[in-house]
Amino acid sequence: MVKTPLQSVYDTATQRIVGRLTKDIDLFRGIKAICQEHSVTAAHFQCIGSLQHASYVQVERDGTQGRIKYSAKKQTHSPVELLSATGFVGFDEQGNPDIHMHGVFVDCDSVISGGHFLEDENPVAVTIEYIIFPVKGVEMQRKEDEIWGMPVFQFSKGGI
Repeated sequence: MVKTPLQSVYDTATQRIVGRLTKDIDLFRGIKAICQEHSVTAAHFQCIGSLQHASYVQVERDGTQGRIKYSAKKQTHSPVELLSATGFVGFDEQGNPDIHMHGVFVDCDSVISGGHFLEDENPVAVTIEYIIFPVKGVEMQRKEDEIWGMPVFQFSKGGI
């Protein structure tokens, strides 16, 4: 039996892509590969499943009234069950495919947590099942936010 690390099916009626990622595939790399396979440049997605560990950051106060920042990188010490995750696919500031994803998970000690997941640091344990909702005629690209001074997705007409 041949192992297929990326499984995807394009539903022409709804224009959605469903499938799964298998063991050891990085979550972000897998979603990007599926989008590339189906020529998707902008999308929303949802997924559930298990990860060998979760790497993420969380929002925290920065000590200035009304200001926030992200924590240092956090990583679980056990596999996690990804209870709910959602995100966007677009481009980074250099025009490379990019993902912005937030999720909630439970670890092997029954501790529930979540946050903003990090690229290349969330390998699949058993499976990740996903649905991708391609967005036509919209471009999503990270550009510096005027208020916060960090790159965030900006939305404009265009794209494929």
